[in-house]
Amino acid sequence: MVTKLLIGFSNFMVNYWLLMVAIVVAVAVGFRYYIRTANGQFQWDKYKLRLPVVGSIIMKATLARFSRSMALAFKSGMPILQGMNVVGMVVDNEFMRSRIEQMRDGIERGESILRTAVASQVFNSVVLQMISVGEETGDMDGLMFEVADMYEREVKYEVEGLSAKIEPILIVALGCLVLVLALGVFLPMWDLGKAAMHS
Repeated sequence: MVTKLLIGFSNFMVNYWLLMVAIVVAVAVGFRYYIRTANGQFQWDKYKLRLPVVGSIIMKATLARFSRSMALAFKSGMPILQGMNVVGMVVDNEFMRSRIEQMRDGIERGESILRTAVASQVFNSVVLQMISVGEETGDMDGLMFEVADMYEREVKYEVEGLSAKIEPILIVALGCLVLVLALGVFLPMWDLGKAAMHS
């Protein structure tokens, strides 16, 4: 059965390779068109943050950009609502931009930065604690710089360890491929050997 599947797959790729190329191109063009729409861009940016292996890196890099931009806005003395608008434009992710707008709307209603940050559900407990301290001490720009540095360090560490995460996945995938090929080649030879012994 494995050998028949391999032969069938080989024949399909030989006979229909042009169709496969056309399908891949059509999917790529359709995907490119979809992510240019407002909803498509939002859904894709949201999904990127949940990708296996690289999703957490993208998330932390985005949060680092947000934190540094926020710190610069505070340091320059910009009004907080205007600063949130600027930060929303700087963050290159529609999902994160929606969270920032949610935070801005909460602040505009009179809520604290900490409360809006908790409601956004994108910051970990350490960052939330630092935001709380920053609000109490009035040193929000200094604390946000520290948050940005923390996320940047984590991104650097995870990027350096990315090969260690990908390597086991590649080994398992390669092992499965070799196993299928080996079964496709050796199972018929084994059956032939058994048939010859019985004859």
